[in-house]
Amino acid sequence: MRNIFALLVTVISCTTASAAMTETCQKYFDETDKFLSQMKTTGVADEQINLMKQQYEQSKKQFSSLPEASQDAACKQASDALKQSMNAAKIK
Repeated sequence: MRNIFALLVTVISCTTASAAMTETCQKYFDETDKFLSQMKTTGVADEQINLMKQQYEQSKKQFSSLPEASQDAACKQASDALKQSMNAAKIK
């Protein structure tokens, strides 16, 4: 479980959203929202979930300075990592 938490924190910390968010990023953020909402079912403590949510919101703000091409690349990579985390946590 700690490995899943560490991977998710890394994924969330590496990516964020923009005011002019690309479709790739919107899909990633939708997936991340779903993942965070389902984390309680995996036995992760509320404190850890809240920490992940805070980091997620911070990274959204930071990402706004990236050009669209960079957003797409970052969100694609993060989406792939998130899917691995979701599979490891048995979240669909």
